[in-house]
Amino acid sequence: MILDGQRLYTFDNGLRLLVDPMPGVKTFALNALIHGGARFETEAQSGWAHLLEHMVFKGAGGRDARALAEAIEHKGGSINASTGYEHTRFEVRGLSSLLPLALEIVTDLMFRPQLDRTELQREKKVIAQEILEAFDTPDDHVFDLLQTAMFQDQALGRPILGSRKSLNPAKPEPLRDFAGTLYAPHRIVICISGGVTAEEVFAAAKPLIGPVAPHAGFAAPDVLRFTPGHAVQKRRIEQANLTLGFDAIGRTDPDIIPLRLFGEILGGGMASRLFQEAREARGLAYAIDSYTTPYRDGGVFGVYAGCAPKDVAPLSELIRRVLTELAADPKPSELERAKAQFTTSLFLNFEGAGSRAAAFASQMSVFDKVFTLDEVAVDIAAVTRDDLVRVGGAVASQPGASALLGPKTMTLAA
Repeated sequence: MILDGQRLYTFDNGLRLLVDPMPGVKTFALNALIHGGARFETEAQSGWAHLLEHMVFKGAGGRDARALAEAIEHKGGSINASTGYEHTRFEVRGLSSLLPLALEIVTDLMFRPQLDRTELQREKKVIAQEILEAFDTPDDHVFDLLQTAMFQDQALGRPILGSRKSLNPAKPEPLRDFAGTLYAPHRIVICISGGVTAEEVFAAAKPLIGPVAPHAGFAAPDVLRFTPGHAVQKRRIEQANLTLGFDAIGRTDPDIIPLRLFGEILGGGMASRLFQEAREARGLAYAIDSYTTPYRDGGVFGVYAGCAPKDVAPLSELIRRVLTELAADPKPSELERAKAQFTTSLFLNFEGAGSRAAAFASQMSVFDKVFTLDEVAVDIAAVTRDDLVRVGGAVASQPGASALLGPKTMTLAA
């Protein structure tokens, strides 16, 4: 369930604390992963998970926004947070001596936010600017368009940032109720990796986490439905941004590693087929890559490319052709390269406290266990050409969804 040397504590309220000592290391990484994000919002609450993540930093426990920032930075540490569709994360890095304060502040953020009315009105203005910034960044906004095309009339199809319309009605008390439900203790895993001991971590965490009352939390979100929609947006910009999305598998599917290897071969680096064909051989794109986004009950396999407006049609056709050809005939040398890239990345990440804490928190949240390096390496090594044909064929056989954002002069694919 856990690795040698690790210790897992489960509190009465359901929160799990995983301690991952790294002997000889003088720093630590704390990663608090909450199984809750934008996917758990109603349409009227769109953007509230991200708003909440902002608001807890405006005051929590006995500290205001300045005191929260100064407390960590004064000790040389750093603190950050992020909101996704299924998860919210709080992260702290620093010298090991900072750990008790880091635990105090992170638990204050999750369980003791102030949610001041004046600060809330001010933060809505900040997020309104963030929404505009995302809109003004074409290679960012095009993914919002694709997300909506792939998951129409679902929480997964709405922007994580929400909209001014959905954020304006948010008031402190409804947001507090939302926070108590989203940040329910049993949906939280905290992993601490680095120069720490299990005994000192538990001693610091127990009085901060133990008294927190349990909460039922949100029910499971509706099962995702992939909708092969298409979106086109034209603006006064120079470059065309093209994205393709395909219905794919979730985090727990045994084919997730073959799919990631397929993606590495297709568009994972400079040696990938798309980079070589689209950029090096034809000059059709400056940037092109593929990606895999798994959720708990499904996922997305996607391709992004930035190109000249006149090249949208030929580039779209090329992507489809290369995808189909790879699904039919992956080369042994390509599989070998992808395995080497994946395995090397795995081992490199295992050496860093931040990467370990993030990975182990995610694994414990999704799988209720931590995987050894050998387990994952064996799974990577076991992938065959037939596996690539199977997962690639499942992608290439779909019509898929698409989003295109570019200038009014761009030529659309037929």
